[in-house]
Amino acid sequence: MTTVTVVTADLGGFPAGLKAHPLVIERAAQLLKKEHGGLIIDSFVTRVGGRLACVVTHRDDPRIADLLARVMGECRTLAGSLGLTGSGEAGRADLPVETGDGVLVFLSSGAAEGAWSEALARIFADPYTTPALVDDPLLRRGFTFTCTDGGFYPTPSGIYDLLAHIHDGASVVKVEGPETTVAAACTGADPALLLGTGRGCPPVAGVLAAVADSDFMPVSLCDAVPVCTKAVCLGFGIHDGMLIGPADLFDDPAFTPR
Repeated sequence: MTTVTVVTADLGGFPAGLKAHPLVIERAAQLLKKEHGGLIIDSFVTRVGGRLACVVTHRDDPRIADLLARVMGECRTLAGSLGLTGSGEAGRADLPVETGDGVLVFLSSGAAEGAWSEALARIFADPYTTPALVDDPLLRRGFTFTCTDGGFYPTPSGIYDLLAHIHDGASVVKVEGPETTVAAACTGADPALLLGTGRGCPPVAGVLAAVADSDFMPVSLCDAVPVCTKAVCLGFGIHDGMLIGPADLFDDPAFTPR
């Protein structure tokens, strides 16, 4: 089992925080590359609007947190030397993935905390959005949602309570299926989301459509400037812990506003 981790941080961008600096992205990529073959198996670094975004694969090891904090700290120092200042707010999510499966990395810009909660409810608990919840015997067994305040909601039986909790301001941070965790979301502003694509997970095309029909504008990575609430989806395959990709899945005419 490989763990996929996404970490994003607001370290400051230009102009007015809209785009993270390429030197900061390069520094993060260099620092993580040095750890390949050690704590980290593979990594991918990019930006979404003014936020630095790092995707890493690794085995379960408590030292990962310290490593990622050190990388973010060095990148924050570099950003400061360039005259860039951000809130420093960082978010992290982790998802176990079997080799041969894949993961969708959703990045957001201009989004509030908990922005993924309703989309997750639609993807994993609404059969009109995800017909596989009825058609697939494994998905039909339902999913359990965990919120930031510790709220715990099994579906389909707890769907009304879950939606009421979300509408009251709670944020979904984890969705678990019968066999494994299938989705994990960061906390804070501009949250990232990890969603599995393997056995027991909804079809990718339906997931993309559900996000595109939510409050996000689906855009390619190069268009993720936070002038409104936007979402990017990077799709990776996982092979022996290595990241295969990414595919920029919203860079598709199907998601062009008509």
